Amino acid sequence: MIIAIAGYRGFIGRHLQKEFASHELILLDRKDLYGDPGQLSEKIQNADVVLNVAGFSVSKRWTPRNRIKIMESRVRLTQNLVEAMNLMKKKPACFINSSAIGVYEYDLTHTEEEYTYGTGFLVDVVKKWEDAARGVSDETKLILMRIGLVLGNDGGALPRLFRLFNLGLGGIIGKGKQVYSFIHIKDLCAAIAFLIEKKSAGVYNFTSPEPVTNKVFTKTIARELKRPAFIPIPLFAMRMVMGKASVIVTKGQTVYPKRLEDDGYKFTFASINDAIHNLVSQQ
Repeated sequence: MIIAIAGYRGFIGRHLQKEFASHELILLDRKDLYGDPGQLSEKIQNADVVLNVAGFSVSKRWTPRNRIKIMESRVRLTQNLVEAMNLMKKKPACFINSSAIGVYEYDLTHTEEEYTYGTGFLVDVVKKWEDAARGVSDETKLILMRIGLVLGNDGGALPRLFRLFNLGLGGIIGKGKQVYSFIHIKDLCAAIAFLIEKKSAGVYNFTSPEPVTNKVFTKTIARELKRPAFIPIPLFAMRMVMGKASVIVTKGQTVYPKRLEDDGYKFTFASINDAIHNLVSQQ
């Protein structure tokens, strides 16, 4: 199988290269993705699967400049990929485009079948991002991955959290009631491989079936690292550091991977205890 990967240098992209190391990979650089769709089409002309996990970090302050980067790195890039795939004589069998649970309303429970869209900048980004992906030819199966908080030792939020806890600065954010719908990086990659094998299509929530509150999340990290987490972090402190992007950690959604489980995927790290224990043991 030939797999093209956009965003291969990023946290998820690096792990996908390992997951699919036995396959032929086409690694797409920035110049490929933002260049002429015709040339991009030629580069991916033999791809069976196109994986797009590219995107500027949403955890940085949402300055006007960063908002443009966040939007363009998802929408414009996806539009280029879709145009390139649609130009191909032999279309890819599958296009897997990353998305985010940030499209859902905060403080509610969601599955792929029963959900409520939220409002705000992140929601606008995700809707436009998914709409761009839906432009792909009907000859190509489309999978939209609505990804939650990805846990790993070499990317995402966890390494920074571990450093804070090791300095004795870890703590519950606000009252700690906001829900974190997480997924271990190994489950994320394995679930992608699983859906490719099953020739699936549609929207899938990439989250563990056991979401937890920030309080439980925090206490689990503290216990595994054997570090204190006594001092709560006020919400205003997070807003001072992250600006409006602080909603990523101060608010949350309860999201379940109903379709993945219905299709038969078995999570290796379903619980936060298993996920954090595994990652700490590998440090």
